[in-house]
Amino acid sequence: MDLERFGTAADLDELIKVRDRIESLVKSDTRADALAPKADLLDFGDSLQLRMEVPGVDQGDLEVALQGGRLLIAGLRETLEDNADVLFSERPNGPFQRTIDLPAPVERDRASAHLRGGVLVVHLPKRQ
Repeated sequence: MDLERFGTAADLDELIKVRDRIESLVKSDTRADALAPKADLLDFGDSLQLRMEVPGVDQGDLEVALQGGRLLIAGLRETLEDNADVLFSERPNGPFQRTIDLPAPVERDRASAHLRGGVLVVHLPKRQ
């Protein structure tokens, strides 16, 4: 009876390398993604509206800018105290930035933004 061999040591080494590469990609992408606030972009016909979750961020720690056809939002989430031992931390902290490509030209002079209940709302009237 002939036996076929499957899964040689070389195959196993290659699978381990692939697994390690996937884990490193997930870890690096998760860290960057953890700081990026979640957002919704809505089209109301004559205007666009961005709603972005920024709980715990003060209005003074937010910056909103229009650059060409992009909306840039940057901010700073509170950082953890240096004089405390962190037992666990699930809330992202530190600087963040999101760039949203806008699907239509907007009127920069009529744009407005406000922060309410941890949600940043940016109103962007479309250019006629």
